[in-house]
Amino acid sequence: MRSRPECLDALRVLATTCAGVQAGERSLVVTDTAADRDIVAALVSLLATLGADVVVAEGSPADLPGYDPPAAIGAAMQEVDVVFELTSVFIGSCSARRAACEAGVRYLTVPGLSWTTLRPGGPFSADFAEAADRARRLAERFDRANEFHLTSRAGTDLRGSFEGRRGRPLWGVADTAGGYAAPPDIEVGASPIEGTAEGRVVVDGSLLFLGPDQLERSVELRFDAGRLVDVAGSEGWRLTDAIERAGDERMRMLAEVSIGLNPRSRPGGSALELEGILGGAHVAVGNNVAYGGSNDAPSHIDCVLLEASLALDGETLDPR
Repeated sequence: MRSRPECLDALRVLATTCAGVQAGERSLVVTDTAADRDIVAALVSLLATLGADVVVAEGSPADLPGYDPPAAIGAAMQEVDVVFELTSVFIGSCSARRAACEAGVRYLTVPGLSWTTLRPGGPFSADFAEAADRARRLAERFDRANEFHLTSRAGTDLRGSFEGRRGRPLWGVADTAGGYAAPPDIEVGASPIEGTAEGRVVVDGSLLFLGPDQLERSVELRFDAGRLVDVAGSEGWRLTDAIERAGDERMRMLAEVSIGLNPRSRPGGSALELEGILGGAHVAVGNNVAYGGSNDAPSHIDCVLLEASLALDGETLDPR
């Protein structure tokens, strides 16, 4: 194992602060053949030093974000106290994960984790307790919202309705039964009411898990009546190809609009670091069940904006 000792403090934060692992607990590390084996091995070793009973389950990478793992791995998720998803492709919106959380399992989705994101002073050094307060407070503002307006200097101009939808805060911690977190991502958002979103989104950060973490060129998305109707830009094929491979027109529905809240996240890190950048935002297409919607499409694909502004009912949110 080629470990990086300077990064082990971040892994300890993941295991203790974010997951609340205790001696004697049953821990399952779900991984795949394309994930960083050294990071997996380092986490397994750390969990063992904490006295946890650790099992590793490895499969093939998911074809698309949000796809279910092999049935045996999905079943194993429900037989432990805590799951760490250290895959190369996000699967955290899958039905197996939802069933595990409903059974009381704590679930940490940490796909695409890199040593860069585990760096000293990086996103795992954020104050997660303070982040919880901020995320919950902003989620209450989403609860009261009717209209939203997402903009950016790059040209994003998207409007729609959150009326009746609850805000969903994620602050990187899942230390209670049934908890779900995606550290180091800290965010709050909601799912727009189906059919209401209109406008364009300029994605200058990432199409998560559809190629390199960082886009070389921006991709422009256009939405009409809540559906993705056009994708422009030389790297836009990554998203259109994924939608075509899913083979489900529900994948074109706008599923989520969220803002990032982690002040320690920076461009150049892994996917979930990009997703949680303070002052950034992301939209998603596909499955919106986790956000209170009814679109159970097979995949959930996040598209990251490195800089954006979100207004609720005409009032611009201050993520700080």
